[in-house]
Amino acid sequence: MALLGSSGVGKSTLINRLLGEERQATGELREDGRGRHITSTRELLFLPTGGLVIDNPGMRELQMWGDEEALKGGFEDIEALAGQCRFRDCMHEKELGCAVQEALFEGRLDSGRYRNYLKMQRELRFLARRQDQRLRQEEKAKWKKITQWQKAREKARRPDYA
Repeated sequence: MALLGSSGVGKSTLINRLLGEERQATGELREDGRGRHITSTRELLFLPTGGLVIDNPGMRELQMWGDEEALKGGFEDIEALAGQCRFRDCMHEKELGCAVQEALFEGRLDSGRYRNYLKMQRELRFLARRQDQRLRQEEKAKWKKITQWQKAREKARRPDYA
């Protein structure tokens, strides 16, 4: 087993509990209640129960690797609800006949789980844009048009705009 996570989340503290002794260095909590970065090297440890665990330094960034198909496997309940929506291109936000929004309203779908689903979708779209030059160029062109529109709008509103 290997523990991965952000700096100061308690990986070493958890390992100390598994070991039954204070073997891994841990720091005091900061004033805001968050942990401190202490671990600087990876270490393989033998647990009293016979298992192995690796204590890793904190990660600055974890990214997803996959596509929309990978997401569907983790959120089959939401995908099943999405299949019941009135419109095939439903965004599951404010559309009439949205089965996902109905399930959220009725409490059949946990709102935290739905927020995680949306977050994972955004991360996958971001990853796809990073990996696909054409999508990056389209995104850049879109934002260029938006910026030009905003400048033109501001110029029309204020004659003294430079």
